[in-house]
Amino acid sequence: MASPKRKQSTSALLSKKELLDIVVNERVAGFLPGEWESRKPGSGYEFDGLREMQSGDLSSRIDWAARARTGKLYVREFLAESHYNLLLVYDLSASMAWGRKTLLADNIAVSLAWSALTANNACGLLLWAEGPIFYLPPKTGLEHFVALVTALTAHQPQLKSSFSLAAAMGYLKNLPFQSLTFLLSDLLDPLDEADLMLEGHEIKVLQLLEEVEKELPRGLSGLLNCANPETGVDCLVDLGQWRTYNRRMTALLQQIEEKLQRAGVASTVITPADSFVDKINDLMVPRQVSGSLY
Repeated sequence: MASPKRKQSTSALLSKKELLDIVVNERVAGFLPGEWESRKPGSGYEFDGLREMQSGDLSSRIDWAARARTGKLYVREFLAESHYNLLLVYDLSASMAWGRKTLLADNIAVSLAWSALTANNACGLLLWAEGPIFYLPPKTGLEHFVALVTALTAHQPQLKSSFSLAAAMGYLKNLPFQSLTFLLSDLLDPLDEADLMLEGHEIKVLQLLEEVEKELPRGLSGLLNCANPETGVDCLVDLGQWRTYNRRMTALLQQIEEKLQRAGVASTVITPADSFVDKINDLMVPRQVSGSLY
């Protein structure tokens, strides 16, 4: 797997204008990370072996012949096809406007698209809030890449809107192709893992949070007047309760991760302070598959 030397950090995040500028002036390669590995256990057609069933595995992948021979539950593993459709599902609900989450999502989306297209894989974009905002079907080529980046620069989070995961996944079910799908979202709305159990789409979740959203600094005090970006309702936050906030946020993130695992979906939390290249590389590391029982 590629391990780019360039670290992606807060200072390295590019604005929408800068992203469009480097694309229009064909200076992309010097600014964006290299290729992410595409060959991995996935939902393709090449059989790669069996492994014991784990929490979150789909029942449709159980190998009942192996169950009859061994008395244990095994699931079939497949290798993703060497060429694939990459689909970026981008949350543009109101909460994504807070802090630098949209900036982070833009940089990740453009980098993933560039990685796919330079490997001659098709890439598409679905901007979503309560419903579809913009859809660009997967294609290859530089002209398509420019169109994708242009779409990102032209759209902002929708005021007083929430992200409808169920509706977005329902949209994916009706698309006439299979895909490796990255969901870019803060994912703080109620989550039903059943929505993510889609045949034909391998889904990866990148949960994007501001650093202080994930964890408040220690020792804070005072009151902070805030407004819920999705409802517009004001609320008063007691910063002296940072311990309680951090404990509850840790529990919430763990709960979200467990729900995603039950759906068989790999996920990672990324903040603007993180190297998103390293985070995504870690997420894409293939799981070890046991040898075939045949």
